[in-house]
Amino acid sequence: MAGLMLLCSCGGKFFPDETGGGGNTNSGNYLYVANSSTSVSSIAGFTIANSAVSDLSNSPFATGLPPNAMAITPKDTFLYMGSLSGGIYAYTINSDGTLTVANSGSPVATGVSPVTMKVDPTGQWLIVADLTPQVYVFGINASTGALTTQGNPLALDTGTTGNLYITPNGQYVFISLGTGGVDILTFASATGVISKSQLLSPKASTNADMGLASDPTSKYLFVTETGINAVRVLSINTTGSSILTELATSPTKTGLGPSQVVVTASGSYVYVTNRTDGTISGFALSANGALTALSGSPYTTGSAPVDIVEDKTGAYIAVACVGGNPDMQVFTIDTTTPGKLDAFSSKTTGTDPTLASAIVATK
Repeated sequence: MAGLMLLCSCGGKFFPDETGGGGNTNSGNYLYVANSSTSVSSIAGFTIANSAVSDLSNSPFATGLPPNAMAITPKDTFLYMGSLSGGIYAYTINSDGTLTVANSGSPVATGVSPVTMKVDPTGQWLIVADLTPQVYVFGINASTGALTTQGNPLALDTGTTGNLYITPNGQYVFISLGTGGVDILTFASATGVISKSQLLSPKASTNADMGLASDPTSKYLFVTETGINAVRVLSINTTGSSILTELATSPTKTGLGPSQVVVTASGSYVYVTNRTDGTISGFALSANGALTALSGSPYTTGSAPVDIVEDKTGAYIAVACVGGNPDMQVFTIDTTTPGKLDAFSSKTTGTDPTLASAIVATK
């Protein structure tokens, strides 16, 4: 493929190719885990096929620098990897799920050390947050994967950057800042303009907001919060002065040290990783935003689960455990006992300790 453009420092306007992240129609069901150990520095790839989880050919894929953030374009064309050591790298996702590094292994963006990043639903923009904390917007060339800066980075409120989430309707970006709460930003996918709007504070000053997710209709925001060991549920308002309103039924208790949260594409279930006690708390999501614990919840994982994802078929939930034992664990979503997680497969992602810190799935 053509070489990718390096980060442009001019901050000029970018008008993206609006084909939504390339023309790839990759139908494979793939999972990718970031191995952030400096001695491993790789991305492990897996396929879920024929009722099994299998390593991809030549996995893990060496990254040179320790990866700690990943994002995939909506059409599964490119995987972007960010490192706290500096830079964003691009990989082509091949038809068999293997990764080919772009730009001869050089970064496609420099001057940024990503903590967390996501591609917006249109596939036109990569949104990145670093430790400073600031948020950056990069335009994606749908044909080559090249990144171009869109405007200047936007300063966030004081805090420690945790996670970034873009609502499915593409209108809002939420960035968790630990004890600093959650920054609420508005986003215009037509132009790539991002603006800081409001701040959600933790329930108590010593608490830390961590994981972020919403339901498929962008009606509710879910925020995991340590200190109270719970997940908060807030309605995302389309009118009124406040973008977020916490529900009367919120917060809902989880396990210890809730770190990340995912809502299934069906909108039926919410799953929270609990880093401290090594579990996943599972909930049924009602139409009014209330959460009800699922049968058998919490479900045991490896040590220190930090990230969680649903596969593209909606049949599996996979989790990355930074403490290993195992590095990655895959569960089936039970249909007989709806929403219950059943242990399905466990995988090492490289030579332990890999420090598996992030997981993403093709869409």
